[in-house]
Amino acid sequence: MRNTKPVDDQYSFTKKKLIADFSARQHASFQFAEESEIKTIQTQLFLRHINYTTTHSPFYKNWYRKMGIELSGIKDIDGIKQLPLTSKQDLADTHELLCVPPGEIVDICLTSATSGATPTVISQTSSDLSRLAYNEEIAFAMAGVDATDTLLVCAALDRCFMAGIAYFLGGLRLKARMVRSGAGSAAQHWEMIKLTHATAIVGVPSLIYKIGQYALENNEDPAASTIKKLIAIGEPTKDENLVLLPISKELERMWNANIYSTYASSEIATTFCECEARSGGHLRPELNVLEILDRNGEPTPDGVKGEVVVTPLGVTGMPLIRFKTGDISYLIAEKCSCGRTTQRLAPIIGRKKQMLKYKGTTVFPNAIISVLEGDPRYYNGYIEVMRNDDQTDRIILYAALSCKDDPGEWICERLRAKIRVVPETRIISKETADKKVYQFNKKRKRITFFDLRLGCLMHKRVNEK
Repeated sequence: MRNTKPVDDQYSFTKKKLIADFSARQHASFQFAEESEIKTIQTQLFLRHINYTTTHSPFYKNWYRKMGIELSGIKDIDGIKQLPLTSKQDLADTHELLCVPPGEIVDICLTSATSGATPTVISQTSSDLSRLAYNEEIAFAMAGVDATDTLLVCAALDRCFMAGIAYFLGGLRLKARMVRSGAGSAAQHWEMIKLTHATAIVGVPSLIYKIGQYALENNEDPAASTIKKLIAIGEPTKDENLVLLPISKELERMWNANIYSTYASSEIATTFCECEARSGGHLRPELNVLEILDRNGEPTPDGVKGEVVVTPLGVTGMPLIRFKTGDISYLIAEKCSCGRTTQRLAPIIGRKKQMLKYKGTTVFPNAIISVLEGDPRYYNGYIEVMRNDDQTDRIILYAALSCKDDPGEWICERLRAKIRVVPETRIISKETADKKVYQFNKKRKRITFFDLRLGCLMHKRVNEK
């Protein structure tokens, strides 16, 4: 049968929504609401999440029954303390975590497995994709991105990664122009910027830095490009005092653009993004309940460091309750200058499993790397940690420098000034560094920390036998 619609109607796409809206949008304005109002609505969403998850998830239903947990006693957000914590190990059998029939799953995501041996499978419903789109839409909007922007997305949409599809869907919701540049080379990204007149880059800081370096090496100026915003993903941009790291300062100078920090993980399917005040990532009370817990699993006071634990609200495919991210940070309670009343998540200081004791000082591997990045003399590098015979941590920094004749003597001085400790340092070639940190042909974010302590312990036990 012939299509009898008028031609103008057939091609009138301007106001159509490409992605279905998510129900929590009705609460989007709560970021400016009073604390009591936020808590009232968040309690309703939390109780609905707990009821849905424990009714439909075989994992949580059986777990809570074995532990004798009475959900009827949980009346508000404070009741969350009565529930056990969910770890990455609990996600091994994801079929037990599914709350819907397989036929309702429309997308399969995999975690990056940078902190574990194998990736975790995360199954998403159509509602979960709408939630993901809403989440990134409001995150981008918080950083000042709008429909007039063209976003260069330097994150893979292939290989079941969640990040790339999340940024893409969020940008579509904003009606921005999306450039799916993916996990390509610095040269490819730079040419794409010139071709599309992109106004914002979404990518890891180390890659954004390499794109700028490529431009400069080819007698072009990234500061004169159309780029006005840098949306940083996957790597820190600030220290624990919210001071820009050296690489962040260099990126802002290099591109003449502001850098905005974000924090997210595939398991929590939620992004904490900085607003234009750039003073920590704002919480979204309609999308998550966030806790900072000490070593004993108790809440820390605002401003005190602990492990980030998240309950992502509104997920229907594979919902989680009190998921331990393994990341260390703290909450900022003071009202932001942007006018939002929601709490903010401070920069991620490091991973709980990567916390090292070195000569009496607590240090995180990413803090060591962050001191060097942004210095034009530094190219790339990574850290290995192993056990000494006295069971203390032995840290080795492998650094590749821009100039092959540089002996690297300046590294010790820089580290001592910034973090007060200087690990063993070995200078390696650029090729060796790249091969180690980019273990998947540069299709994934860098791995800059390698924990060999378990291997050392096993080797010691074998020798003792």
